[in-house]
Amino acid sequence: MPQEQERQAKNTDATLALSPGVRQQDQALAKSARTRPICGISAKNPPIRKAGYSMQISTKVGGAALALMALLSSAGGVTAGPAAEVSADIPASVSDAIRNIQAKAVFAHSSWGIHVVDLATGHVLIDEAGRKSLLPASVMKIYGIATALHGYGADYRFRTPVYRLGEVKDHVLAGDLVLVASGDFNFGLRNQPDGTLGFNSLPAIDHNSTYTGFPGGAYVKDSNPLAALDALAAQVKAAGIREIKGDVMIDDRLFETYRGFSAGPIAPIWVNENDIDIMVTPTRAGEKPQIDWRPKSVAVHVENDVTTVAGTAGPLEVTTTAPGVIKVSGKIASDSPPILTISQIADPTAFARTAFIEALARAGVKVAAAPLDAPGALPDATAYGDDNRVAQYVSPPLSEFVKVILKVSYNRGADLMVCLAAVKAGSRDCGNGLAEVLKLLAEHGISPTSTYVFDGAGSSPNNRTTPSDLATFLREIASTPWGAAIHDGMAVLGVDGSQALNGAGGPAAGHVRIKDGDAVAGSASGKLVALAATQAGYIDARSGRRLVYSVMVNNVPFPSLEDYNAARADVAAVVVAIQQGY
Repeated sequence: MPQEQERQAKNTDATLALSPGVRQQDQALAKSARTRPICGISAKNPPIRKAGYSMQISTKVGGAALALMALLSSAGGVTAGPAAEVSADIPASVSDAIRNIQAKAVFAHSSWGIHVVDLATGHVLIDEAGRKSLLPASVMKIYGIATALHGYGADYRFRTPVYRLGEVKDHVLAGDLVLVASGDFNFGLRNQPDGTLGFNSLPAIDHNSTYTGFPGGAYVKDSNPLAALDALAAQVKAAGIREIKGDVMIDDRLFETYRGFSAGPIAPIWVNENDIDIMVTPTRAGEKPQIDWRPKSVAVHVENDVTTVAGTAGPLEVTTTAPGVIKVSGKIASDSPPILTISQIADPTAFARTAFIEALARAGVKVAAAPLDAPGALPDATAYGDDNRVAQYVSPPLSEFVKVILKVSYNRGADLMVCLAAVKAGSRDCGNGLAEVLKLLAEHGISPTSTYVFDGAGSSPNNRTTPSDLATFLREIASTPWGAAIHDGMAVLGVDGSQALNGAGGPAAGHVRIKDGDAVAGSASGKLVALAATQAGYIDARSGRRLVYSVMVNNVPFPSLEDYNAARADVAAVVVAIQQGY
């Protein structure tokens, strides 16, 4: 963790610890959520310390800033149109539900925005502060994902090839073997037998969001973090190579590994979504728990400094004490279920090289290069061709990746979409992908004066958009060749993903497709603050009409996470009322 980030984190921890209104479990979960988002909950440092973060972001997005200036100065740029005509016949059940929820004391100083339109006609049914720019949190993922889909298409598949550099004689390659990274964040991990990608639905927390602290994290069913590397290694052997005299290398030049987004580094190569999964299972009080991790590699060693205790325990801490050495410390209750936490891989390229050498060894291919050595120089791209390609891994379609990002609110996957947009535009700088997002928004009538884009995940506290912009954009893209991938990829109310528990068993369950967003911060007052609780998506109304909507609320104070869950349920209740009332 950079020194300034670490200082901010410690300050926030102290604020939470000194807050009498925040229980121990809530403090820990807020801390966990703050540092690494859980299923769309992106907790931030208190606003007083955001200036440094803002400046850090602004130095990384030159392409987006230039695009914004161009749009604002262009005579043909997007401008705000006249106020939308709103239906005068809002059903009483809907208006009453909205009024009663907003009248609750917890929302006394909150800012609401609601915009609902008919998908077929574009007629505005509800507009309450629909043009107000609000903090969106993870609903911003819609914009970056759409940009990647626009550039590549929903059926695009990542192709990760392996090339030999040299001749093969008597099954011996007298040269190097190079795997060329393609930006495939799944890389076999979530592959299901039916060709889809798997994900976890609440209450099970998806593995990419299992950060320090509490039970609930789970491996994705049938997941294998080394599936793609093992498949490639088997193909190398099938191509007649039994021994490699040269080096094994990872060509990661698709784009520069980007560290300007708050969710973590975004690299062209991914193994286990560039996480080490660590499972901690309690034993008897006073003893060390059992610890296991995956993927196993000589590049990783996990130290166990955790104690099993009777009664309540605080969150686990995961730190990197040396390159490749992960230390897990803290206490776990003896009656706790196993806790799954993760440690991000700091150097994805180096880890992938080691893991590929190990996969080759498992396949029966002898490699002269040591797995932990620094690799040699990469060849010119002209060295690659069909005649020397010995293996290739092909992913499921991009629509499946979109599904995972939207269902579980996968932050780094969303940020990757921005990097891929930059690549499509001919740039190796992920920051330039934000300019592509702005271009697509402008093409669909979204003004840069109301929507500000600073990342793909929605994690930046500088992002802003309006309920009207979200609903307008979702309606616009519904008719594109790739729009169905976003509709179908969203979590379904009461059914799956981050919305599996909301409205379950209720009349609207199964009839609302949602991308939600949450941003939570600690404050000096002793309360937590929901900086944003948001939704946007599609509604199949009870009457059969299809609607597009966005409901956003900012600045909701709450004393505990239980109260925050109640506030999130209120947002969902507004949507249920709309679904039932139309």
